[in-house]
Amino acid sequence: MTVRFRRTSLFLGLLALLAVGSAPGTGIAAAAGVGDPLPAISLVDASTEKPVQVAEALKGAVGVLVYMQTSCAACRKELTALKDLQGKYPKLKVVAVSVDAGGPERAVSYKKNFGFEFPFLQDPEFKTPELFGFSFTPGMVLVGKDGNVAFIKGGFRPGDEAEIEAKIMALTAQ
Repeated sequence: MTVRFRRTSLFLGLLALLAVGSAPGTGIAAAAGVGDPLPAISLVDASTEKPVQVAEALKGAVGVLVYMQTSCAACRKELTALKDLQGKYPKLKVVAVSVDAGGPERAVSYKKNFGFEFPFLQDPEFKTPELFGFSFTPGMVLVGKDGNVAFIKGGFRPGDEAEIEAKIMALTAQ
């Protein structure tokens, strides 16, 4: 057995171990899943520069936590869909988390340019998305009125709005 073969076998074995018990398609162990309470997450609001407890911000309502980047076209489409859904469901709470390293000014400018009213929090080190198994953006976590994670979704494609709205309708009816 060659050294190269052993190294490749070891690498593939470790990769397989990472995949066991991980969030689908990410290779990162998920700390929060559907049915679990929303983890305690405290991040700084890009506009006010004050800390925000995400669970408190979403408390008592159907809420959406969405991880995004200002350079991500799919993120903008998902945020726009959520903005439209807030028009239909005024009690829906949305919190965006920018994982951009460009500083709060970038998120504030983006929020203003696209007319988003919901808060934009900062996580430039991409630490909290990993709680839900995300290794990319956009990533969305739907939270029920009870504070528990109801749905986790990575990515955004045209037509996803219908699925998201159906989930929101079902949670709103509870």
